[in-house]
Amino acid sequence: MLSPYTGWTRTHWEAVADHLLDAVTPYATPGGAQYRLPGRPGRAGLDSDGLEGYARTFLLAAFRIAGAGGDVPAELIERYADGLAHGTDPGHRYAWPVPADCSQQLVEAASIALALHETRRWLFDRFDSSVQERVVDWLAAAAGKRTWQSNWVLFPVMVQQFLASVGAPHDPAGISDGLDRIEQWYVGDGWYTDGAGRSFDYYAGWALHLYPLLWARMSGDRQRGDVYRERLRLFLEQYQHMFAGDGAPVHQGRSLCYRFACVAPLWLGELMDATLLPTGRSRRIASGVLRHFVERGVPDEHGLLSLGWYDRFLPSTQHYSGPASPYWASKAFLGLLLPADHPVWTVPEYAAPIDDGDQVVAMPGPGWLLHATRHDGVVRVVNHGSDRARHLPADGIDDPHYTRFGYASHTAPEVGEDARVRAVDGHLAVIGPDGVVSRRRRIEPIAVHDRFAASAYEDGPVRVQTASIVRGPWECASTA
Repeated sequence: MLSPYTGWTRTHWEAVADHLLDAVTPYATPGGAQYRLPGRPGRAGLDSDGLEGYARTFLLAAFRIAGAGGDVPAELIERYADGLAHGTDPGHRYAWPVPADCSQQLVEAASIALALHETRRWLFDRFDSSVQERVVDWLAAAAGKRTWQSNWVLFPVMVQQFLASVGAPHDPAGISDGLDRIEQWYVGDGWYTDGAGRSFDYYAGWALHLYPLLWARMSGDRQRGDVYRERLRLFLEQYQHMFAGDGAPVHQGRSLCYRFACVAPLWLGELMDATLLPTGRSRRIASGVLRHFVERGVPDEHGLLSLGWYDRFLPSTQHYSGPASPYWASKAFLGLLLPADHPVWTVPEYAAPIDDGDQVVAMPGPGWLLHATRHDGVVRVVNHGSDRARHLPADGIDDPHYTRFGYASHTAPEVGEDARVRAVDGHLAVIGPDGVVSRRRRIEPIAVHDRFAASAYEDGPVRVQTASIVRGPWECASTA
């Protein structure tokens, strides 16, 4: 049997991709430059939301087109070709906003550049010179623009590399600066923090590994590429444990509305020969995750991805996210770039670690101690290292997806406004004589080894040290 664990094959992945692409079609603006999906608008405005809808679904379409060798309905290619032609036309009613410092356009330009690279023979190379020039001009406007000091530094890398690949004027510093910057955030064992401090989450996989390796695929740079491959191998050795027996990912970090995008680094390992996982395991885990969401109503009854986890749920969603933001989930379909006769699709699924027995994995990089139990399929992470403190507001409000002591595949932290203010969920505090409660904002990792992890935090005169020992589904904690 090809898929004894999930029952899913490449055909299922193609079907879900096609369903997602078909469902957004009615929301295209005249000319196809924007996809204005229903839902809460993002803070950047309707034109930015519409561009986001185009760029993120274009990435999905690109994986579908390139993975099928162009053997897809011609309308799909034409639809995104029209969108490129009109979106880059300054005189068009729905033209894309020009990239500016720290603008959402920089994020979407990276997706467009990557999608153009993968579909070049079916799209860019077939445009007439005037459209090519407009596309180049719009992308080139991103050069030199300031980015947030996080995974954003990699967006110019993708844009400038595409421009270089088509012989257009480009900014080499936009490539080297971004790649050099992430070196400061690499902490070992394949883990990156998303910017300064200790911000560990799914961005390590779907951004900080994804873009450098896809840049290496675009540029052909072997020296940096080999470094990134080795880091991804190390990362996947630990990351493979982050998924429950039924496919549920551990519920931790921001941008969880991207859902199954978390499987992108598994496919990336196969695509870039950067994985030591047994053949068949990447597909078993990835298919398990996608099936998990599909069986729980994702996409929704209209075929759309909402701002939430299963259903629409705004309290767990970042305030800047718009209705098309969830379509970064398109990264989950990276595996479609591997041809249908590739072993990743033809070899029988191989057991995930949790299929074989209980697991305990020490992750010193992010300061996590993971334990998973086969009998219930649940994965739990004891957090002694990720806090995202340098990105939190100065008013003392914590982010419940980072500062809690524990996260799991089958539960979520409290995210209501009152819960955020009180911060008692998954927290251990000292209450002073004046009634002031200590807050765990900056976590100081002490040790993570075998079944043991420890950390400390300070809040004013208070210093709290906590140690955890895990066994099976249980955690024992001690505090000083």
